[in-house]
Amino acid sequence: MIFESIRLENFGVYGGVNEADLMPVGRKPVVLLGGMNGGGKTTLLDALLLVLYGSKAKVSNRTGRMAYDNYLRECIHRGGDAGEGSSIVLRFRRMMEGQLHYFELQRRWREGLRRIEETVHVSRDGEPDPILTEHWDEVVEAYLPVSISNLFFFDGEQIKELAEGSNAAQILGTAIRSLLGLDLVDRLEGDLKTFERRKKSDLLDAEAAKKLKQAEQDLQEFDRQLEKFALERGRLTNEAGRLARDAKAKEDRFKAEGGDLFVKRKELERELQQLESAKAEAEAGLREIASGPLPLRLVENLLDEVEVQVRRDGEIRQNRILVDALIERDEQLLKELKLAELDAVALKKVRQALDQDRSKRQQNANLEPILDADPHLGPYIAHLQQRVLLRAYEASRAGVARIRQLEEKIARIESELGRVPEADAIARYQTDMDAARKAHVEIMAEIEAMDVRMEALKRQRDEATRQLERFGEKDHVARIAEDDRQRMLKHSKRVRETLDRFRTKVIARHVANMEALMLESFQQLLRKTDLVHGLKIHPKTFEVTLQDRRGTVLPFDRLSAGERQLLATAMLWGLARASGRPIPTVIDTPLGRLDSTHRSHLVERYFPQASHQVLLLSTDEEIVDGYHQKLRPAVARHYLLDHDEKAGRTTMKPGYFEK
Repeated sequence: MIFESIRLENFGVYGGVNEADLMPVGRKPVVLLGGMNGGGKTTLLDALLLVLYGSKAKVSNRTGRMAYDNYLRECIHRGGDAGEGSSIVLRFRRMMEGQLHYFELQRRWREGLRRIEETVHVSRDGEPDPILTEHWDEVVEAYLPVSISNLFFFDGEQIKELAEGSNAAQILGTAIRSLLGLDLVDRLEGDLKTFERRKKSDLLDAEAAKKLKQAEQDLQEFDRQLEKFALERGRLTNEAGRLARDAKAKEDRFKAEGGDLFVKRKELERELQQLESAKAEAEAGLREIASGPLPLRLVENLLDEVEVQVRRDGEIRQNRILVDALIERDEQLLKELKLAELDAVALKKVRQALDQDRSKRQQNANLEPILDADPHLGPYIAHLQQRVLLRAYEASRAGVARIRQLEEKIARIESELGRVPEADAIARYQTDMDAARKAHVEIMAEIEAMDVRMEALKRQRDEATRQLERFGEKDHVARIAEDDRQRMLKHSKRVRETLDRFRTKVIARHVANMEALMLESFQQLLRKTDLVHGLKIHPKTFEVTLQDRRGTVLPFDRLSAGERQLLATAMLWGLARASGRPIPTVIDTPLGRLDSTHRSHLVERYFPQASHQVLLLSTDEEIVDGYHQKLRPAVARHYLLDHDEKAGRTTMKPGYFEK
């Protein structure tokens, strides 16, 4: 058998239509599907089991005595239409009578007027097959009995239980009996015990018969109450879901009406007060700057003129002093030139040049100073403009920008405060929200209390069952009055003994092959040829014994936790190989509890060879990084189960976890 594809419509967390191609490619048997916890991995495994086996499927979330109709109702996607319902379509191929046939199995259900309406349709080679449709339960049970489905469809929790050893013998025994068809023998033995108990009850005295009848009635009453509680719990669970949605809607309405702003009102008022204080502080700083030399920037052109005039007045004073000194200098110079007998023409030209220079300077010296200020006033004005006023101006610009920024924040806070509803206006919505939350908390407490009562009732039922089994064990043979009843009891016991011997011999006949396949699988996974050389299964207790090289019993304590999990995996692998059935292997959360070394063993040595088709459902902490790279040569397809928490739905799409 090869799974070609699966199509889910509004099933569990999968909203809408989701379809995945599951076909292996060449020598790549693995289809790797990644998803976060709660993202739909186990739901996908449940979908495969449900579409194949219906009410007999060993799914993960159908616990206790939950009615099948209630389970199907819970499987309809929360956001979907219950009237439209859900469906699972599995396409697969398998050989029949030497020919390859293609099948399409569809299981659909919807909420009807009174109950869940379920339909199953089977097509073969593209044509509807009414015979397969009508007898599908018998067909799948003949090819892949539900009792051995856990050899091919399992999760990490099953590996953990088998590895820890407390229930290993029970789990292994159930698998081997189912694989060999001995579950039918077990059911026959149970029916014989029931037959014997009824025959014994017919021979009891009136008082004992009355007590036996009362015990049977008590047991029936416990069953009835448990079923009633299961139905009531289902109703409460649905109601809890409705109340949770109602509480969410009331919270959304409260927020839409400004509830969040109402709750944050005091915080907004404190922030507004802080912003106004900061603004007042910034304005005070700006006023302090304005009280200094900053206003002089308004008359910068006048300051420039003053600086020029101060420089001119200085030149006038300098020329007045210089003119008197030049007269004496020129006279002395001319005398020296005459004594040197300078040419008269040249001497005349020198005199004219000196006269012109003095005349020009005399004109400037005759001007009156306008300001008559201190000569240091000019440099002071230059320093004032280039340093003092520039710094004051930059500080004032920063202060103005700070005030504008604070004013914008104040305006935003005031706008939000303006939208804060009054206490009277928001009170009704807050009351509705609080009431909805309280109702949801109360019903969850009611569900928890009902779970406690159901657990107590289950314990009482178990005790009643044990008491019923003990009933009438004494003196039955002596009190049997009729030979035919004694004969029936005797032969029934003989049949049970024969069945027990038959079971033991059948197991002993086939267990050697299973032991060899398990040991071979374990050695292939572990590759420690000097550690385990023998593996034995007790044909009655199904306890597994390991042997070392010398044939000595090897205690399980000698194996590490990872090696014990590899042994558990090898057991399932060996049993699957012993079945002789070419069935795909589906593993949910395959590496959850293994260390890095043993994870590598499974990735490299088991997954690529577990079957001709292997579906692996991995979290983002399992087959990633190096393990993903090691497995990639065997991977035909990748899918990512992308869960949208806000929308409450998972979408199946090609791809895988990003590095």
